[in-house]
Amino acid sequence: MDVVEKLSIDLFSDSKKFVSLGRLEQEMIDFIISHKPELKERLSSQTDILFWMDRIKHTERHRDDFFSDNEYEICFESIPDIIHRPDYISVHPKDNSISFIKDFSGHVSVAVRIASDGKMSYRTMYPITDAQLTHYIRKDLAWQYKNIDTP
Repeated sequence: MDVVEKLSIDLFSDSKKFVSLGRLEQEMIDFIISHKPELKERLSSQTDILFWMDRIKHTERHRDDFFSDNEYEICFESIPDIIHRPDYISVHPKDNSISFIKDFSGHVSVAVRIASDGKMSYRTMYPITDAQLTHYIRKDLAWQYKNIDTP
């Protein structure tokens, strides 16, 4: 399965309904499990994160939440990078999703749903405020993530 490095609407067609955003590195999985051990049986470095074409329309609903259309476009095409090189990782306490948060002019959250069988799929992308991120950190729902690419 081909993995996209930059996301574009042009990648989809009538015959191509989804693309792979890649797989989580074991190091990142270990980090998530260290904070949420109950996800151990669901997370695997062998599972592709799929972006289904129908999520584009859903993501477009958040366009006006961004500072500008340009910022939205940059963040949209950067979704694979946000997932693989986040500044923070957050786990939703109820709906089995992981948010990968990256600092741009503000913070951008990319949510990935984890199914009970371990399949992972992109859900949405939206900006979050400093106050929201601080709240998640204080509630121990988000953690700063330093991967090997981060100085």
